Amino acid sequence: MIGEPSWLTVYRAVLTIVVFLGLAGIYLAFDQRNKPGGTPLTVLFVGAVIYVGTKLAVSVVRGTPPVLIVTRVNPLGAGVATVGFFLMVLEYTGVEQPISRRTVALLLFFPAVVNSLVWLDLEYLWIPIGRDTDTLSGYTWELTSIAIANQLYMNLLLLVGFAVLIRFALRSSTPFRLQAGTLVLAGVAPLIGNLLFYLGYVPFNLAPIMFVISGGGLMWLLVRGRFLDLVPVSRDAVYKSLETGVLTVDTDHRVIDINSFARQVFGFDADAELIGRHVNEIFADQQAIRDIYWSSTDTASGEVFELNIDGRHYDVETTDVHRTDTSVIGRSFIFRETTEQRKRKQELERKNDELERLVSVMSHDIGNPLHVIQGHVQLARNNEDVEPYLDRIESSADRIEAIMNDTLTITRGATPTNTVQTDIATVAERAWTHVDTEKATLETACSVSVDADPERLEQLFENLFRNAIDHGTSVTTVRVGEIADSEKNTSGLFVEDDGVGIPEDDREAVLEDGYTTSESGTGLGLTIISEIIDGHGWQLRITDSETGGARFEITGFENSD
Repeated sequence: MIGEPSWLTVYRAVLTIVVFLGLAGIYLAFDQRNKPGGTPLTVLFVGAVIYVGTKLAVSVVRGTPPVLIVTRVNPLGAGVATVGFFLMVLEYTGVEQPISRRTVALLLFFPAVVNSLVWLDLEYLWIPIGRDTDTLSGYTWELTSIAIANQLYMNLLLLVGFAVLIRFALRSSTPFRLQAGTLVLAGVAPLIGNLLFYLGYVPFNLAPIMFVISGGGLMWLLVRGRFLDLVPVSRDAVYKSLETGVLTVDTDHRVIDINSFARQVFGFDADAELIGRHVNEIFADQQAIRDIYWSSTDTASGEVFELNIDGRHYDVETTDVHRTDTSVIGRSFIFRETTEQRKRKQELERKNDELERLVSVMSHDIGNPLHVIQGHVQLARNNEDVEPYLDRIESSADRIEAIMNDTLTITRGATPTNTVQTDIATVAERAWTHVDTEKATLETACSVSVDADPERLEQLFENLFRNAIDHGTSVTTVRVGEIADSEKNTSGLFVEDDGVGIPEDDREAVLEDGYTTSESGTGLGLTIISEIIDGHGWQLRITDSETGGARFEITGFENSD
């Protein structure tokens, strides 16, 4: 045994600490090997333990023939650790996930050749040229070109890995920048120690010592930094593709993360620089959103509030972001669009209201003629002359049929399903033939065409004509004419009669369900008219005709250029 330099005892102690750190790292990483990045990190720790353990063994057998055997293990540890680090970077940043066997084989090819050569003959890498009591091994070595190439290869992998991490950190939010920075530090520390030794600035290789920094950083990532729980590639694969907006701010109200859906919600470009900017700055032109944001800062985590942007509705849930020590470092706002759900809910509520309305009509309006039928059937049975009773029964049955027809019309909906250019006069004249007009006549002075559903428009005219005949006492003429408004580039039509008209105080009431002044009326005719007009986006106005009868004006037709 040759004499030992003064630094060797401290060196051995530090190497022992690093070995234990590495073993703990292997245990923690292997336990999470199924998570993205877990397997490469395990490989990194294994390589580091082999490398540092070899240095520790060399320090024990230094200056003796066994050191020439132990030294041969050195390239194995260095190569496994370096390749493990690079693979972890690829998987962590999403350059390649999962890592393919082809990539692993390519990266390990050169280290495998070097390790094969060193076991064939140590002097392929290092040529011992004499004893030296100041070195770790007790020998002075001369590096071969293969050893230099091996060093360059490993340093190149480290430098490329650093570049990938730095690029990723600059494009990521704060939590991932901290993780990436720690990974860079873990790789730079032994690289600096190695370079200082090979450049002759220190008498022994500092790389194993610097693994204290590397091991400490990696252990922090595993235990406190939630490294494998927040691997960015797995987070981005879901986070960026979510049809849910996520905006995260720190306690100073500066943006630390925002996904693509949230950018769309607020109208930001995909490449807009938002990270690090204050909420008031990015929403400078959106006062309403700023007001909602500041009011939400007083709400507890987990509460939900509503947001309306450009006619789109969102439920926004607030969630506090915690460190592992439970202290709050920011808040996330999760936006879930509810526009379609709201529409479906409103439509369901409308249909429920419509159903209740129809049930009311059926139970009330049909009940009366049914009672009449039942009563007159009983009277007919007790009298020989049944004709008067049969007439009343027939009249009540006709009323039930009319109520059912109108009810079915409302049930099927008045919204147009097939709109085409339709000649108003043609449809009006066809509708007139479907109505019992008694001795009244129809006059059409209308040459306009309108974009409408022909079936709904015909139904509209039928109900208007039927209303005029049934309610307008002594109606002799019903007129259909055109209304033009050149200033608004719109037109419309009117349907009027020469009957008694509709009193001004009743003009709103006549559009309500069940309103009728006729014993044979259903009370739904004008309701159907109103719904057909609303469905086409037109407007309805009830007024008096020149002769004092009822006049229905339907406007809002857009004129074609």
